[in-house]
Amino acid sequence: MQLTKHTDYAFRALIYLASMPEDEDLTTIQRVVDEFDLSRNHMTKIINKMVNHGWVKAVRGKQGGIRLAVAPETINARDVVELMEQTLTPVNCVAPECSISRVCRLRGVLANAQNAYMDHVGQFTLADMITDPVVQVLHFSEPMAEDAGSADVSTTNPAAPASSQSVRYYQAD
Repeated sequence: MQLTKHTDYAFRALIYLASMPEDEDLTTIQRVVDEFDLSRNHMTKIINKMVNHGWVKAVRGKQGGIRLAVAPETINARDVVELMEQTLTPVNCVAPECSISRVCRLRGVLANAQNAYMDHVGQFTLADMITDPVVQVLHFSEPMAEDAGSADVSTTNPAAPASSQSVRYYQAD
């Protein structure tokens, strides 16, 4: 099943907003589109749809911006797909001119596959898609200086094996 760019962009925006540092209350649509090199026009439509749905809060004005309006745990991935996709039909088999429709079972097979796909996607929330907080810090931090080499970052995940308590990130040359 191929999802539209609107769904892709919606997930990117939601993950970006959900992974913002706690001390950063708002961001701008421009910052999101710059981060992913996306169309501002498309992203504005997507954000507006998510604002109307109650997932994103938009604050107008000079100091305005956008942020998540609800906890990431409350945004189900299936709901995102269903909101952003206008149709979820895997094939267009309802056309009366199809000469094999009486014997063809492709529509049912693909409908079952789509249902399985959506059921699987529905098992995840936005919170499940957010990476380790260590990666968030690195993502939202300023880029390393060219001569910085590497940085040690300690994780605080008690479930992580002892060997992974300190992670070394290397700057690509």
